[in-house]
Amino acid sequence: MKENLGLNSQEAKGPKFLKKFLRFQEEEYENPVSDSLLLLKSIQQARQEWIEAVENFDQADNNELIDYFIYRMKACQIRYNYLLKVAKEMGIRGELYEAR
Repeated sequence: MKENLGLNSQEAKGPKFLKKFLRFQEEEYENPVSDSLLLLKSIQQARQEWIEAVENFDQADNNELIDYFIYRMKACQIRYNYLLKVAKEMGIRGELYEAR
């Protein structure tokens, strides 16, 4: 079994890269599901993770947790915005909210 930790240029452009980035398990994308559906599910998941990070930040009670949730909120926001950008480039429309 050959494991490649780096991405070559063809892997980064192919649909396998998108599926890996979208955090779906292997058995889930063996089924014939379109990339746009996977992307929409990932956008919903990323938005939910962002909302949960904000809620956890609001309830944090010590400095270390506050720092962690600030980092987590920013990371979730960046991921969400990136997925929205990909959806727009693919021409996918729907009720997608852009983060500010």
